[in-house]
Amino acid sequence: MAGLEIGGWFASIFLARLADQVGSYIGKQLKYQKGAKTKLNQLEANLRKIHAVIHATDLGRYQRAAHLEAWLWELRDAAFEAEDLLDGFEYQILRDTAKGKHKIVATIGNFPLPSHLGAQNQQHGVLFADAQRDVPEWRETTSIMNESEVLGREHEINSLVRLLLKPDVASRSNNERFSVVSILGIGGVGKTTVAQCVYNDSQIDDHFDVKLWVHVSEKFDVRRLTREMLESVCRDSRHHLTNLDTLQGILKDKQFLIVLDDVWNEVRSRWETLRKPFQFGKQGSRVLVTSRIPMVANNMGTRATVILKGLNGADYRKFFERCAFGDVNPDDHPKLKLIGERIANKLVGSPLAAKTVGGALKSKLEEDHWRSIMESKLWQMQQKEDDIFPALRLSYEHLPTSALKQCFLYFALFPKNYCFEKDRLVRMWMAQGFLQPGEPGRRPEDVGEDYFDELLHRSLFQDSMNGGQSGKYVVHDLLHHLAESLSAHEYCRVEDDESEEIPERVCHVYVSSSNLAKLYETAPKLKNLRSLVVNGSLLDTVAKSKLMEFLKVTLKRLKRLRVIVIDGLVLDVLPEGIGHMRHLRYLEVPGDQLIDLPKWICRLYQLQGLSLQFRSPLLHLGRPLPRGIHRLVNIRYLNINPEKVSTIFKIGKLRSLQELREFHVRKGNGYELGQLRDMRQLRGQLSIMNLDMAGSASECRAAELDNKEHLSALHLYWGQLGRKGIDKHEEVLEALRPHRNLSELRIIGYMGTKSPSWLETSWLSNLEHIELEDCQGWEVLPPLGQLPFLKILHLKSLKLVKNIFSEFYGGHSIAFPLLEELLFSDMGEWRQWSGAKASSQLFPRLRRLQIDRCHKLRGSLVLPTVLERLHIVLSDDVTWESYEKPHVVLSDDVIWESSETNDISSILKLSIDNISLLTDCLPAECLPSLYRLDVVYCSSLESFTDEQEKWLQRLSSLEELRFSDCDNLTRLPTDLNSLALLKTLHIEGLNFEGYHLLHLMRLSIPNMINPYHFDHPKRFLQESRVQEAHDKYHQNL
Repeated sequence: MAGLEIGGWFASIFLARLADQVGSYIGKQLKYQKGAKTKLNQLEANLRKIHAVIHATDLGRYQRAAHLEAWLWELRDAAFEAEDLLDGFEYQILRDTAKGKHKIVATIGNFPLPSHLGAQNQQHGVLFADAQRDVPEWRETTSIMNESEVLGREHEINSLVRLLLKPDVASRSNNERFSVVSILGIGGVGKTTVAQCVYNDSQIDDHFDVKLWVHVSEKFDVRRLTREMLESVCRDSRHHLTNLDTLQGILKDKQFLIVLDDVWNEVRSRWETLRKPFQFGKQGSRVLVTSRIPMVANNMGTRATVILKGLNGADYRKFFERCAFGDVNPDDHPKLKLIGERIANKLVGSPLAAKTVGGALKSKLEEDHWRSIMESKLWQMQQKEDDIFPALRLSYEHLPTSALKQCFLYFALFPKNYCFEKDRLVRMWMAQGFLQPGEPGRRPEDVGEDYFDELLHRSLFQDSMNGGQSGKYVVHDLLHHLAESLSAHEYCRVEDDESEEIPERVCHVYVSSSNLAKLYETAPKLKNLRSLVVNGSLLDTVAKSKLMEFLKVTLKRLKRLRVIVIDGLVLDVLPEGIGHMRHLRYLEVPGDQLIDLPKWICRLYQLQGLSLQFRSPLLHLGRPLPRGIHRLVNIRYLNINPEKVSTIFKIGKLRSLQELREFHVRKGNGYELGQLRDMRQLRGQLSIMNLDMAGSASECRAAELDNKEHLSALHLYWGQLGRKGIDKHEEVLEALRPHRNLSELRIIGYMGTKSPSWLETSWLSNLEHIELEDCQGWEVLPPLGQLPFLKILHLKSLKLVKNIFSEFYGGHSIAFPLLEELLFSDMGEWRQWSGAKASSQLFPRLRRLQIDRCHKLRGSLVLPTVLERLHIVLSDDVTWESYEKPHVVLSDDVIWESSETNDISSILKLSIDNISLLTDCLPAECLPSLYRLDVVYCSSLESFTDEQEKWLQRLSSLEELRFSDCDNLTRLPTDLNSLALLKTLHIEGLNFEGYHLLHLMRLSIPNMINPYHFDHPKRFLQESRVQEAHDKYHQNL
């Protein structure tokens, strides 16, 4: 089987890419060593011929004899050798370029050129003409099917819920604390999905004190399962939590539900060990097991079993149509609907098969495509009634390109149920050369994301959280098995307690740290190894020095690696053997214990990604990166502490770098702002620090920020050294005009008095988020109201802003049309806030207005022209810094979209910490709209004046009145009865005396739903006195 797959992925992408690479070298203006150009021409011709031959065999139109399969294997080895030759050629070019050589001599004489690449193609030459007509092209699709409700399983789910909730008479009579319920069924039938529905049922939530979910899989590792259960209940990822006694303490006297998903183990002794802590739970506890194997359920002492079979009838047809048609109505395609019904009949009711085959069908809603799937010979592979493997194989065969097939097979490198991240996986694909060149201007990462989305769209993997967007993904174990079967001898995993031998022709190896000795022994024979993943912490049985010696020697022998990932091991230094890997593109190692990177890292000219995994924020500083790191001209990704990256000398040489979180301006050549000029591929966020160290305006313009079209956020920081030289500040900021695509801008520490011209105009019309902070010389704010997409505006510590006039809103008819959040903070000289012209509309989308520590501001607030749901926060206290986000203003605050406010068209919520702000800042016309008033941290408030009480009586719509942490308040307003709509009075942290509390209890407010609510009453009153007051209050009603 594996041999037949070589042509499938190998010909269409690998050889074609090699041929293109050779052609590109021939076309370059390079000086060649004698004979090198002739060899390259010959190699290109042979590669293109063989590509056509193998592609024809892959199309399945010719009988594949045994000698052809052997030839494919031989060809693969020879082509790998050719790839390494060309890669060495590329290494020379990059090395000489990095060293600044103008004349590059291309030498290939030191590499073994495989002369037999085209020797055997003569006997297969008859295939050429047909083959060249059928090379597939990449087709982009972006629609991704969303998970929706579970169909056809209501009976099973309800039965399981009843089984878990009802008393187990047998267990009680035997004095057992828990019993086992099992879900049995074939792979892909939906056991896990049903278990998830049961686990998340509200009745289950109410019934059990503790719920735990662990995935068991084929390796019933008691230590791992214990750790995962403890992590689940403790929300702690500490790896030392593996003690059964600890688990026993957590479960003791609690009624628990533990789900053990996908159990394969038939060894009773391991289950007996794991179950010991369960015996200390409260009677009525349950363990829910899912498995394919009836013997597993028997060995675990199952009391009740629910057997899942394939979905039947209308439910399965509906589910299949959803998978195959997506959002398209099947009735609009009657022929396809009929073909789909015939295909569905072949899928034995398997939801997994429906998703994978449906994904293949959905990619092309054409009759010929659907018929080709229906009539595929792969259905003839089906051996038994419940076998869905042919359906899964069909999904793989109908991937539109061999590049996508390569990417899918790469999942076989990782263990079952391995959670992977999108960006990390795409970088590995890119390092292996799996990604076909995209359209001009498209990055390899963009192509990789397309591939990823296509595989996700076809349900060949899924989000690790059911229906969620966790950012991590997992391959179903049946699809993982498919990838393994199709990539035998190409991929190999040697996990703990396994005796797996490593094949000599293997290209990609995953090995646990405990099995490094096996890799050490095999390494000299692994001439084609491209990927190495070492996983696992240092075991007690293996001495650290011995393990490190294994790793050191092994890496010296494996010189053709493209990807190295070392996960879980603690490395004091990087093994020196890595420094000789000319082909290495992606290196990921733990960085916690590394003092610094060795100088030889600068020789890895092909490196595209370098990731040092720091698990502690305190262990990432160390020494600066090597001075020659700028020679890694191919680097695209640096996952290293941003401050360390900012120390790179001549960082501007890294023109392919995709992300630079921080750039620290320094004095001296190689650290100036002009280093940013050619870094045009930067995207995401860029923070430029120490702008007080910047040179002249021309030096700042040399950064050419306006050509960084992919940057989404720009943060500009001036340090404390630059508190003088206002003119220089203004020149620097003017010279740092960003690209107009920018969506977020922060300016911090700027001492100029005026705005840059590019903020006075609509140049940055795409801005959505602006923060101006500690700009203590700024006097007049720019006309930010003209920015059509601005959603968040924060103005902090602008010490010289005295007035905000109509110019702030711009000249448009609607000012701040999309602004949702507006914050003014610590603006000590701000006195007046004027509105816009009468003809203008203000803040139509504003939802939150916060003003804190603006002590000189007087007069009414400028509020939206049309008042809708708005939360106003007014504060004189620094404490309010912690209340910047609406959902934490109070612990039980509501989100605007909540059901409690959906029926109210005009809502105003006010939070204050200075009661005098009530009458000073809120316009009288807004009073009838106020539905909630929060008085928080108002330490100066002891009682209410007559004027304030009259003001309160005007709040005709007030429904909620809340007092929190007003330490000196001893008496509430006397006439709360006049608030006809008041429903809730919330009191937290008030230092009431007992008689004042009783006075409060005697209030008669007939419309109250919650007459009062106290948080933490023990802080000020004994519980008995609160209860006494409570009783007297009810006696007076």
